[in-house]
Amino acid sequence: MNIYERKLILYAALNMFLMLLISVLLSYLIHIYISDTFLKIIIYTMLFFTFLFVCYFLAKYFLKPLAQTKYLLELLLKDTLHELNIPLSVIQANLQMIKQGEIDEKRKKRISRIELACEDLKRLYKDLDYYIKREVRQEVNEEFELKSLVEFEIEKFSIQDTNVVIKSNIEENIYLYADKHGFSRTLGNIIANAIKYNRENNDIIIKYKDNRLSIIDSGIGMSEAEIFRIFDRYYQHDSTKDGYGIGLSIVKGYCDEQKIFINITSKLDEGTDVTLDLKNILR
Repeated sequence: MNIYERKLILYAALNMFLMLLISVLLSYLIHIYISDTFLKIIIYTMLFFTFLFVCYFLAKYFLKPLAQTKYLLELLLKDTLHELNIPLSVIQANLQMIKQGEIDEKRKKRISRIELACEDLKRLYKDLDYYIKREVRQEVNEEFELKSLVEFEIEKFSIQDTNVVIKSNIEENIYLYADKHGFSRTLGNIIANAIKYNRENNDIIIKYKDNRLSIIDSGIGMSEAEIFRIFDRYYQHDSTKDGYGIGLSIVKGYCDEQKIFINITSKLDEGTDVTLDLKNILR
């Protein structure tokens, strides 16, 4: 909390205290010096609307600089986001041309690393674009195929250096209508968690049955007490692992918003099964 926010809270608290003090004092004086009940009601009504009017304009006065700062930050973010897409596209296009004419294998690997870094930047760009659209309440739901999205997420993780094989049994064409970007991030977070707590050389299975999508690992598992805390923001089952403990909190928030029931079953030293009930978003 910065100095300006502290001052704002202090001024607002002082304003409320003074208004309360004045209202108590006026109520006492009205009670002492005015005996007519009808007149009391009229005066109390007038005082109520006067205080409401004064509080509104005082709140508007104090919050105006904060609202202006928020507006300018949003404007800067949107403008920066718009400009960011241009250099990214130029870098990717030039990398493709350089890669086509490159023969040396070492250089090709270096170019591939740059391409992966560009893809990471593009994902960040899409995340920012997604959050802005949500902020302005734009429609973000769309129809998409479950199988292709799952395969995309598996491919994304297969690029990383892990000793885990991710397998999927989804064969049929299943279409969903939901926030696709949010669903992709949700699935990515669950898979990332499964990889993080899985044992080396053990497979992760993604399967679909009876409108339910399950991500199953054979990792270290959790106790019942830990399952109750798993969705708490910043909670980590193992603090020595990478991350900040916010992944499953994001997952829970998305599932609640999209009316996807999420169920986690786990046993210590046996593994974890995270199941998403997709019946409410099936097309």
